[in-house]
Amino acid sequence: MPLKLVIVLIIFALFFTIFVLNNVIKRKLAIKYAFLWLIFSIAMTIAVLIPDLLKIICNAIGIKTVSNFIFFLGFGLLLFITFILTSIISIQKNKITTLAQEIAILKYKKGN
Repeated sequence: MPLKLVIVLIIFALFFTIFVLNNVIKRKLAIKYAFLWLIFSIAMTIAVLIPDLLKIICNAIGIKTVSNFIFFLGFGLLLFITFILTSIISIQKNKITTLAQEIAILKYKKGN
């Protein structure tokens, strides 16, 4: 991998990490959700610094090219994020339903 590309990718990972941490500090992003993005940034840095590691992993699981493996990882990451977001939405829906019911009960009791 060309040195310029390695430097650009490491700088990108560094800025991405700073961006995520900045959003955590500003309370725009919860720490438990930022954890996944920080792991992604660390994994990207490791993959850039040790490119042969990806080749070893590809050979171990039977994928012929590194680019196919990266697309596979991206697809898997997107599926994982979609699942996490779906579970968060389900939990929030239940909390909103409970809150609406509690408000309705309080309004009913106040009216009587």
